[in-house]
Amino acid sequence: MEKTTGYQCNSAYFPKTGCERCAVRKATQLDSHSTVIKISDSAAEGWRCVCDCVRACLSSCRKCEDKMRLFTTKEHPNGLKVMVASKLSGRQVEVTHVPDILEGAALEVSEAGVTFHLQANSAVLYFLHKTDQGGSSDGNNDAEAWLEWESSQLQPVLVPYLLSVAGGREDKELRAALQSLLTTLTTSHSLNTKEVNAATVVLFCSLVPLQSEVVSASLLKEQPNLLAYLTSLREVPSIKECVASWWNGGSSTLKNWVGCVAPPSSPSHSTLALLKGSPPATPGRAAPATPADQSKPVRATVSPEAVKEAEQWWQQPSKACPAPRNWSSPILPVKGESNILVTSALPYVNNVPHLGNIIGCVLSSDCFARFCRLRGDNILFVSGTDEYGTATETKAIAEGLTPQQICDKYNAIHSDVYQWFNISFDYFGRTTTEQQTQIAQDIFNKLDRNKYICQESVEQLYCAKCQRFLADRFVEGTCPHPGCGYEDARGDQCDGCSKLVNAMELVRPRCKLCSSTPEVRSSNHLFLDLPSIEPKLKTWLPNSAPQWTSNAQVICDSWVKDGLKQRCITRDLKWGTPVPKDNFREKVFYVWFDAPIGYISMTACYTDQWQQWWLNPDQVKYYQFMAKDNVPFHSVVFPSTLLGTGQNWTKVTHLVATEYLNYEDTKFSKSRGIGVFGDQAASTGIPSDVWRFYLLYLRPEAQDTSFSWVDLQTKNNSELLNNLGNFVHRALTFVFKFFGGAIPAVNPSNQDFEVMAAINKELRQYTSSLACNHQRDGLRAVLSIARIGNQYIQDQEPFKLVKPNRPPEDRERGATVTAIAANIVALVAIVVEPFMPETSGRIKDLLGNPPQLKYLPQAFTQFLASGHVIKEPQPLITQLDTELIERLSKQFGGETKAPAAAKKEVNPAEVAQLQAQIEAQGNKVRQMKAGGTASKAEVAAEVAILISLKGQLATAQGVEATPTGDKDKKKSKKGGGGGKESTKQSPATASASAQSPSNTPVNEAEVNRLQALVTQQGDKVRGLKTSGASKEAVAPEVAVLLDLKQQLAAAQGIDPATLSGKDKKKKKDVRQRWVKQLSPLVDLEDDVIEEAQHCH
Repeated sequence: MEKTTGYQCNSAYFPKTGCERCAVRKATQLDSHSTVIKISDSAAEGWRCVCDCVRACLSSCRKCEDKMRLFTTKEHPNGLKVMVASKLSGRQVEVTHVPDILEGAALEVSEAGVTFHLQANSAVLYFLHKTDQGGSSDGNNDAEAWLEWESSQLQPVLVPYLLSVAGGREDKELRAALQSLLTTLTTSHSLNTKEVNAATVVLFCSLVPLQSEVVSASLLKEQPNLLAYLTSLREVPSIKECVASWWNGGSSTLKNWVGCVAPPSSPSHSTLALLKGSPPATPGRAAPATPADQSKPVRATVSPEAVKEAEQWWQQPSKACPAPRNWSSPILPVKGESNILVTSALPYVNNVPHLGNIIGCVLSSDCFARFCRLRGDNILFVSGTDEYGTATETKAIAEGLTPQQICDKYNAIHSDVYQWFNISFDYFGRTTTEQQTQIAQDIFNKLDRNKYICQESVEQLYCAKCQRFLADRFVEGTCPHPGCGYEDARGDQCDGCSKLVNAMELVRPRCKLCSSTPEVRSSNHLFLDLPSIEPKLKTWLPNSAPQWTSNAQVICDSWVKDGLKQRCITRDLKWGTPVPKDNFREKVFYVWFDAPIGYISMTACYTDQWQQWWLNPDQVKYYQFMAKDNVPFHSVVFPSTLLGTGQNWTKVTHLVATEYLNYEDTKFSKSRGIGVFGDQAASTGIPSDVWRFYLLYLRPEAQDTSFSWVDLQTKNNSELLNNLGNFVHRALTFVFKFFGGAIPAVNPSNQDFEVMAAINKELRQYTSSLACNHQRDGLRAVLSIARIGNQYIQDQEPFKLVKPNRPPEDRERGATVTAIAANIVALVAIVVEPFMPETSGRIKDLLGNPPQLKYLPQAFTQFLASGHVIKEPQPLITQLDTELIERLSKQFGGETKAPAAAKKEVNPAEVAQLQAQIEAQGNKVRQMKAGGTASKAEVAAEVAILISLKGQLATAQGVEATPTGDKDKKKSKKGGGGGKESTKQSPATASASAQSPSNTPVNEAEVNRLQALVTQQGDKVRGLKTSGASKEAVAPEVAVLLDLKQQLAAAQGIDPATLSGKDKKKKKDVRQRWVKQLSPLVDLEDDVIEEAQHCH
């Protein structure tokens, strides 16, 4: 077999600093689409991560290759990306055209008998990682950063723009926004045609379609450097050949593929997509969109068959809504039913859980448990506190209490925290029970009888000063693993590298209690003989592991691939489950042998018929939720323990592991006062539902995420207040105001069924996402349903149609729209329940708590019949103001200070060049303003370029750049309530931000885009007022303008709280607040203010 120096294909020869580290720590960091692939041959089997050493292997070992197939929409640029990358790498790809493949292309790779799939950008990285060409890691990171920028920044603007061009109506605002992005690319990217890497291929293939139409090609002519770059790349032989074979050229090229795709979905549901009325594309298969009808996206994304099906479901509410279920008490498995057992990792009792702990296990499991109940499953949800072990003894010593007193104290704290977060345990227990002792000892005795327990003399660290053997957690020292060197590693695990540690191997060990240096002594201990159980484990794993999250599979396999080792299960402690064996009765079980058995003992505390759950694998599906650090014990040790007893235990079928949630890009620390802990969340004044929403919105499913106060404010004010809350309040207010609180008669038309079909699409996405524990995607589907409802009201304007002076058919139409909108609210009340149970309950209460809202329907239907009476609606969501957020950020920020940014050496030539560019750009802006022929959007685009150049000059001169907008505050006194969702910066800007954490750079592309949208919306508002439009027509547009202005201020680095407005004196406080917020934007009339209050 061929091989490269230092690496061997299909073996465990990869060094620990390479594949093993990637598998454990970076498995899902590169992208969320199959970054880890499994390999096997007769010699060895294991996981291979798409990291440097594997790419080196792939580039040289042709025996690793098997077959690759590209599934792609004809002439789609993403397909071209894969073709070019494969051509440059010398790999052969078989092409199959599929009209509706997700994102236009997917690469199927079959290697060593295993098949996996990669999306386009991931496939390009797979082919063209720079390490294969001898590049640096910094270059790799830069290329990957540009790929991230292309997918998150460029595509959400580029594709809608191309849609508008293909439809014959170029969108000027999108053109301006795209021009700004291209300027960012030109000024930040090296544009080096001599170095063709992954970023080169992706950016080239994305931008080439602009040359297909005269209109879009003119945009590139305004970027001569970029145009020259693309032209020179097109002449590279390999690229030229691919382009020629992929595209026919001409305008038909663009229309052939762009008419088959929807605008790319954005993880944050961008404001641009909202204003364009584009619901996010459904993961799985892209829905077609009609370029000529971007203002009515709902109708453009559903098929006639889906519309017909939606009509049938609407007419059969009894069929769509499941019948009520009555489960037994206590909850026990029922033969033939969907019986689901859910456990969340037992939190250590010795501390208060922080937000990362909460989302990592209990909140994630609660979301799934609530979904299962909503679906009608027979589910038991169990958890509790892990109370035995060294950690408890350590805490007891620190607080001057007994271990039992510590357990009682913190068990109560944990219970209170989870109750406040509305975690819906069926039973929340603890491990310090008689049931725990009996079951743990019984399991041990069966293992011992089956010869899976062995004895060994173990050298341990002994503290002469404390006169005791030191358990792992009583020892600290420097991590022994190469490349780590973390100085506070514990005797069982290093928090620096997340690897397990043998206390005896610690460098410079010290006693945690007295800090003295321990000595080595011998002590006899019992071991679980994992090597003898390993064959059983390997037989069981293929039936269970494929349903686990990818990080859980990787971590488990990293343990198994080199062969399991005997594991000590006893400790020289007093606080724990006693060992029932002669000569060892003074010892206790090690917590990681004992603690998982707590799931069983807690079920036994709940019901004496616990064996129906735990010895019934044929009828029970078992879901375990945890953070990734708990995976080894739940995927290897606990299943091996159960397998070794010889009993038919119910073992985990779905192991759901998350990555880590950090706090403002650092770690939570109770001692340093950094981060929000469970017992502090209630004191913030922010409702528990908002905390649940934001934590689930951030849930670290594929990679580590970070809590941010500003982002919390933004998500609350935009997604919850302006989207979901506004829709619910507005729709129900129409019922109460115009129809006396009774649902009016309804006579749906085809356009209504189109809306229902779009909602059904989101409902299916919601159901499939939560069933697979893709909880973030499920939450986004909820928000999409609310967004469709908002757009429906905006399009149909029932508040106009129901007026007494309108014809009878108009009033009937207004009643229909109002009734359907109220029924969409009913669906929102159902689907939001796993995420925000209190909010769901409040909406259901407003709707009169009809029984059909208890379970998840098969499809959207008439939940509320004509004549059904509702209560007067009340606001659901409270705005989070900047003053509160700043106060909380300071309160929970600890005492850490950001490091000072390194001062950049001044380059005179670079400074002179930038000064010349600024002078030329300034003259261009002044000429455009003086000429009076350029639109505001065009001027704004050029101003954004000028601002960008000034910022670059400040950086080049070593001067801290003044945030955009500070200079012109007098011109931008625009306040507002809601916030814009955080937008990712270009890689260059992000790099600058990392170097200077105290000064957040302005995203010029975002500023320019928002300026163009503000200009457009302002013209629209003024036009409506000039034409004498009604208050119902003006107020919603004013609200959109207000939100855009506030987003623009935030994007410019201006605190919206510092912006003043033209205060107008009014008699009522509520009225004064709305005048203060809205008056800087337009000259208001009384009816506009009333509608603004009414809508919010």
